[in-house]
Amino acid sequence: MNGGTYMVDIVSYTLISITCFCFGLIVSFQLAHIHYSRKLTNLVRRSISTKTIAPVLAEYEGLKPKK
Repeated sequence: MNGGTYMVDIVSYTLISITCFCFGLIVSFQLAHIHYSRKLTNLVRRSISTKTIAPVLAEYEGLKPKK
């Protein structure tokens, strides 16, 4: 009898861990989305205020890997 409850505990803990993992993925995706949306919004605002694409090009150059 005791072995049966042990198996239920393993299944329950596995399901809880999978659920937590999925929620973690969703939350991290949302945080990354918010971060890059804000970054893009700031670039667009700077581009509109300067009336050039220079801020976008400067950001692109900053993201390029150094050789």
